[in-house]
Amino acid sequence: MHQVPRPETPLDPKWLQLLSERCSDLRGGGARFEDLYLEQRLEVRAVASDNDLQIESCRLEGAAARWRSPSRTVLHARTGLSTSAIGELLGRQADRVALPPSRPLPAPEIDPPRRWLEWAREVACRLGPAPSVIRYLSRRAAVVRSDGWARVASPPLVRVEQSGDRPTALLAVWGHPQLGHWLTEFLEPPPVKPWEPSPGSQLPVLFTAGTAGILMHELVGHMAESDLVVAAASPLAGMKGATITTSTLDIIDDPTRIDLAGAFDHDDEGIEGKPVHLVVAGRLQNYLCDREGGRRLGDEPGRGRRAGWSRPPITRQSNLVIAPGKFLPEELEGDLDHALVVTRIGGATVDPVSSRTVLRVERGWEVRHGRRRRPLAPCELTGGALEILARIDSRIGSDPTADWRLGWCVKDGLPLATGSEAPTLLVERLEVL
Repeated sequence: MHQVPRPETPLDPKWLQLLSERCSDLRGGGARFEDLYLEQRLEVRAVASDNDLQIESCRLEGAAARWRSPSRTVLHARTGLSTSAIGELLGRQADRVALPPSRPLPAPEIDPPRRWLEWAREVACRLGPAPSVIRYLSRRAAVVRSDGWARVASPPLVRVEQSGDRPTALLAVWGHPQLGHWLTEFLEPPPVKPWEPSPGSQLPVLFTAGTAGILMHELVGHMAESDLVVAAASPLAGMKGATITTSTLDIIDDPTRIDLAGAFDHDDEGIEGKPVHLVVAGRLQNYLCDREGGRRLGDEPGRGRRAGWSRPPITRQSNLVIAPGKFLPEELEGDLDHALVVTRIGGATVDPVSSRTVLRVERGWEVRHGRRRRPLAPCELTGGALEILARIDSRIGSDPTADWRLGWCVKDGLPLATGSEAPTLLVERLEVL
């Protein structure tokens, strides 16, 4: 398992404990103090164009305080983490603010590893003259409540973006042992004469190279998020305990997989990040909940995540992991008469109202009589969420593979890093758009 160094807290831990004790006395405007979120972010960008590399860095820090009343939750946010900034922020709602008398010790600066700039230059050379951006992303955060405080630790990430006729991107944990291999896949040129499947045709689809993770990210991960379930905007609402797919399929949302981009040790509401078994033997076992969703659904919280300190936490998945089966991918592919093999997905969406799912396929193959015949042109595949789940073949591949293409997950217009790992899966039928 990939290991990353444990990051610092935004402020001195002893001062954070004192701050938590002082927050137990906060009252204001008929609202109860919920939590104080503190965050520091670093983004370093290496912008490559015409064989020139420009380095830009952006350091940000800020805080947000939440207050809960019987009818609503109020969030106040501001930049800065000084004592005066935190006092001013809490004073917007609190009748009286008494911060710890001592000044917090400043945390060391967040800096990129020394090797990162050299690595970015090497990547820029491999990318060639096309405009591209190579990013290093890191953050440190803490959540302060009246009953204590928690460090929010997540691994630093790198993101490689290439523009052009067919823009593409890679997102991974910095230092991952597979990063070089993923870059090689990222740089593979598109096929010269791809084959375009006929719109409206319905074919079996074999998801390889970890691409089934993106499929399940949409069908199960998003649809199990508590805000959609509570609003009855998910086809999985009210189906806890029901069989939704083949009995050989198990799916876990696991933030402890620190080798994947959605990892964290505590969520942005200060709850320890633990694996949640979403699907066990084909049955929907649990939902993903933030604190509010946990109160409403009776499930354990731990998936309240923020896109930034000025945004409230909402229910978001972390790393979706599909348990491997016993079948070799070659066996599954060899049994196909006429089908599609998907090797790279550029993105996916699911409409909670209609549960219609659309997958944007970037790379793949047409299969005839168990053999790959022609490379697949970019296309879109679609089907209803529950229908696709019901059509998953019981034979699960034995090849768990992390997907570097999942990247930023956008919900309500807010991007967050997520990850996935999946074996080869066969869906008996999907429609070509």
